[in-house]
Amino acid sequence: MRKGWMAALVSFVFVSFVPQLVAAVPCESLASLSLPNTTITSAQTVAKGAFTPPAAPGGGGGNQAAAFRDLPAFCRVTATLKPSSDSDIKMEVWMPVTGWNGNLQPRGSSGMGGSIPLAAMGGELKQGYATAGTDTGHTGDSRYALDHPEKVIDFSYRAAHEMSVKAKAIIAAYYGNGPKLSFIDGCGGGAFAAQNAMQRYPADYDGIAITGFSHKTRHALFQQWVWDVTHKDEASNLSPEKLTLLHNAVINACDALDGVKNREIENPMVCKFDPKVLECQGADGPSCLTTPQVEAVRKIYAGATNPRTGQPIYFPPMPGSEVAWASMTGPQPFQLATDFLKYFVFKDPNWDPKARPFNYDSDVALAENPQALFANANNPDIREFVKRGGKLLLYEGWSDHFTLPGIAIDYYKKVVEKIGPAAAKESVRLFMVPGMTHCEDRGEFDMVRELEQWIKTKKAPDQIIGSRVWDGKLAGTRLLCPYPRAAAYKGTGGTDNAANYTCKAP
Repeated sequence: MRKGWMAALVSFVFVSFVPQLVAAVPCESLASLSLPNTTITSAQTVAKGAFTPPAAPGGGGGNQAAAFRDLPAFCRVTATLKPSSDSDIKMEVWMPVTGWNGNLQPRGSSGMGGSIPLAAMGGELKQGYATAGTDTGHTGDSRYALDHPEKVIDFSYRAAHEMSVKAKAIIAAYYGNGPKLSFIDGCGGGAFAAQNAMQRYPADYDGIAITGFSHKTRHALFQQWVWDVTHKDEASNLSPEKLTLLHNAVINACDALDGVKNREIENPMVCKFDPKVLECQGADGPSCLTTPQVEAVRKIYAGATNPRTGQPIYFPPMPGSEVAWASMTGPQPFQLATDFLKYFVFKDPNWDPKARPFNYDSDVALAENPQALFANANNPDIREFVKRGGKLLLYEGWSDHFTLPGIAIDYYKKVVEKIGPAAAKESVRLFMVPGMTHCEDRGEFDMVRELEQWIKTKKAPDQIIGSRVWDGKLAGTRLLCPYPRAAAYKGTGGTDNAANYTCKAP
């Protein structure tokens, strides 16, 4: 999460090397810069507060003009990258005219890509970073995956790597120095870019922060499963109102398990909630779930299994994430899942889950085809990244309803096993965040500042203190602990003060 005021107080930026902080050449001169497989399409200075985003798709952020009103003056470079004959990767690099902090922090495209994350880049620019973004080599949906193997490679990992390499070269040309440190902080599609960089190109970044850990096959199967079980028949459907009812019941049952009532479940893995307690005793009504709805909820909590072998297919969602299921229980199948299954798995633009339901036995094997696997950045072997001093900070919301916290926990455990406990202790951390949903930014903490301090002091964070925000308002401070430890109330003092908590092993 980004730039909470309390995080700023407790986590200072420690960077001893200060490179050239102002431009060495005019921005416009970069239009003639020659880089391999790259065409610079524009280079211009944008005055403070004068940036108008292009309309999406392709430029991204066309409907977020308010996010750009207070941008500082910056040098904007746009380019097209063609590492293959079928590549058409659009990228932008933004560099502060003055006040550069000496570092690079690009942003990854969200979801299945297709647009440059300009609004997110603006956030980094305001913090003094040089930043960059790419559309991952396509615009719009995933139909490019049909008969375009090079574009699939661009989306999967090459576009993000090319962006990193070219951004560093453009920054060096503009300031006379390349970035001292390079970070990437991503969620979902942004996490996908960060994961691939760490696993395939360990020299791209010094520090990587990831939330919404990306495993697109498992995500799609979960998202499709939620829609399937809530549309088995009309009686199984779960409205947003019924999901709110369910969520409130879960919170009431499990909120106080950690000794504190704060509308959050500190560790949902110990929450044993049975939705049958909400089952209607008579006719359907707003304060109960019908028997088919209870069964649908149970199936969502349990997760999809192979009907022939009984083997789980993915990690199920955690109690506390129920309200957000509404995005997957509407009248139409969830588009991200449908697009992935349509273009990456079945390779059939006409596939319709209503007419031809997904088979959780035979179709799962199709989902493991090489093209689909390109979209899963889950290799735990990050020894080269760690060997060169790279730091990985995973942070995952217990209430993430898209990418599922179990996936991040599983990956963390496999990384520790692969690189060894000693290396992991120095270079890898996982923080689980109670109540945080997918890519939710409540301004509570700043993981990149934690990475900067970690690299400078060579001391891994044993805890993170951030602000606690409710309904957009400051509500105290909170303690985050490295997995598997969790924050435990000491028993005295205000429950909205991080000082009254300690990190406790399970």
